[in-house]
Amino acid sequence: MRKQQVGKSFGLRLRPGHVALMLGVMALAARAQEVAPAATAPAPAKGASSVSATATDSHTLPAIKVNSSAQNPQGPGVGYVAKRSKTGTKTDSALITNPQSISVVTRQQMDDLGAQTIDQALRYSAGVYTQDGTDVRFDQLRGRGFDLDSYLDGLHLYQSPRFATPRIDPYFLERMEVLHGPASVLYGQGSPGGLVNYVSKLPTEEPYHEVMMQAGNHDNYQLGFDFSGPVDEAGTVLYRVTGIGRTAETQVSAIKDQRIAIAPSVTLRPNRDTTFTLQGSFQRDPNGGLFNPVTASGTIISNPNGHISPGQYFGNPNTDDMQRTQYWFGYQFDQRLNDTFSISQNLRYLHIDERYYQTSITSAPAADNRTVYLWSNTDDEHYSQFEVDTHGQAKFATGPVQHTVLLGLDYQRTLLGDSYGGGIAGTVNIFNPNVSGLKTITANQRGDWSSSTVGLYLQDEARYRNWVLTVGLREDFVGTNQQFTSPANSFPPTGLNHANDHAFTYRAGLAYEFDNGIVPFVSYAKSFQPILGSTYSGAAFTPTTGKQVEAGVRYQPKGFDGYFSLSAYNLTQDNVSTTDPQHQQFSIQTGQVRSRGIEMEAHANVTENVKLIASYSYLNQIVTESTTANYGKRPTYAPRHTAALWADYTFHQGPLRNFGFGSGVRYVSQSEGDQFDSFQVPSRVLVDLGAHYTLKDWTLALNVNNLFNREYIAYCNLSSVCFWGSTRTVLGTARYQW
Repeated sequence: MRKQQVGKSFGLRLRPGHVALMLGVMALAARAQEVAPAATAPAPAKGASSVSATATDSHTLPAIKVNSSAQNPQGPGVGYVAKRSKTGTKTDSALITNPQSISVVTRQQMDDLGAQTIDQALRYSAGVYTQDGTDVRFDQLRGRGFDLDSYLDGLHLYQSPRFATPRIDPYFLERMEVLHGPASVLYGQGSPGGLVNYVSKLPTEEPYHEVMMQAGNHDNYQLGFDFSGPVDEAGTVLYRVTGIGRTAETQVSAIKDQRIAIAPSVTLRPNRDTTFTLQGSFQRDPNGGLFNPVTASGTIISNPNGHISPGQYFGNPNTDDMQRTQYWFGYQFDQRLNDTFSISQNLRYLHIDERYYQTSITSAPAADNRTVYLWSNTDDEHYSQFEVDTHGQAKFATGPVQHTVLLGLDYQRTLLGDSYGGGIAGTVNIFNPNVSGLKTITANQRGDWSSSTVGLYLQDEARYRNWVLTVGLREDFVGTNQQFTSPANSFPPTGLNHANDHAFTYRAGLAYEFDNGIVPFVSYAKSFQPILGSTYSGAAFTPTTGKQVEAGVRYQPKGFDGYFSLSAYNLTQDNVSTTDPQHQQFSIQTGQVRSRGIEMEAHANVTENVKLIASYSYLNQIVTESTTANYGKRPTYAPRHTAALWADYTFHQGPLRNFGFGSGVRYVSQSEGDQFDSFQVPSRVLVDLGAHYTLKDWTLALNVNNLFNREYIAYCNLSSVCFWGSTRTVLGTARYQW
């Protein structure tokens, strides 16, 4: 069973090198603005509707054709740049004045990176780090030292306390948006690290058709299609249907990734003020992946018996398997009542059936440096989730102040039942594994979880001249139940645990928009997150709480299409579970985690030919309150420094016209190997390459990740077991669009 990892930090130390890097990025942006007026905007995507943009001053581009959905807050963006979003405020607002930092991954960025998973798509985003390996069971995303929650179209994809966690394939998405820091004021219960909102592909006004074929090493084959357009001549009914089929192995041949999925949607627009989009998705993963922990000894720590290969599987391939069936349906409804008022409602029902059997290393080697214990668990899970979010919006003025007021009510209901079992399956020699004598585990326990949440929220975005003040508040009521049926002397014991919690959260942010495109901002935000479990006395855990202060500056050049951001934050989580000194099998909530850091990010379509992404993050995290030896230590998972740079150059003239190539480099500093900081996971530098060529309706692309095939451990967990990162992957793509 997965455990939540928390992180903490000492004071932020801003070194001269960090300052120089910040100044360098700003200087490059200013220099690019001076030389960029001759540049043209990127060409619109095939099938996208277009409108004319006319120059308004000497620094604006001449009349061009751009994608009409380019700055739609739910659209694909232009190239690598998006300037508007709904994630940060639930309204159509500019990123540059948003009260908290937001990172956007555009559709073009996903395609250019050849991303087949959420983890891969977010590799170049500031402040985000992932498992970056072969574990495709579920997305494992972290930011600012904490887990990141996942959302689809603004509705929560609740993380299961077991393994049946929703998964969304990037091919079905128009964009991804990372909201950094506490987000409870709009979204209710959640991690203090923030959230990732996946924005679905929706029906388009113009006909769009695509067939996609991919093939790569590790027997990776994928087919996809994406069809959209109007059903009638008036355009009152639009449709879209997207589908994929994939079969693949990974660098570990026993771990397979197979999927077939389809996502249809229909938009009804009876008039210009009403939009109603019905959505659905069905996904079947016959092989949904496995995980493959290895020991630190023999990987990052020398073992006299040899070295463990990143392709070796340490489970039982004869029994291990994960099968997932996932489907959901719902709608997005928007109604404009008049020039002042509008209402919106999003609704979704989601269900997952999952069968899972896993054998894995659960300990460090014995004294012989060879023998390890293997743990097996079996799960038969059924998970259901219903959500509805309704909010009204009013735009009006009070004197010189322009207001956008949001009033909303949301409801979430989740149910999970799991028949499961777990135990020691035996031992194995990690340098000569033989799994023939392992014990088979059967289900002998039952767990049932349920949760209901009601939240009421209010927000005002007030603009006075160049000032933008965003203030929001929210009240949540949460009821949780967990019931276990277990054999005698098993943990957790048979019984029912119930908790009723409520929380008041708020956020305030202030930004000032200079005429030259520079916007400094400052904000304060809070979060809360209910925790399953109880103390030795039987009292239910209270929610953890988070609070963050963030300040920074953003820059949106006038002379070319770009977006630059720099922020610093101080984030603290309270009521963290820590071991009860009197009863070691139980926990008390006296722990505290603190994260401090800086994040920089740049997205730019510098010229018609050049697009780039750059990011840098510094995370100083520490356990500030604990009853165990991890007090004052850095937690596992979280690297102190991460940096990434990707650039793409496409020829639009001459003999190489329509040919482009990209290259990227990713740096991850060392992280702690266990909760006591007794060893470190080494740093790594990884290089990625890409190339693409367009000929009429065809686009051919090639992506190579981890070009030099570097072997590295991505991270280690509290139990000192570690996980290999991805070795070299090669992926070829052919798209036919008409």
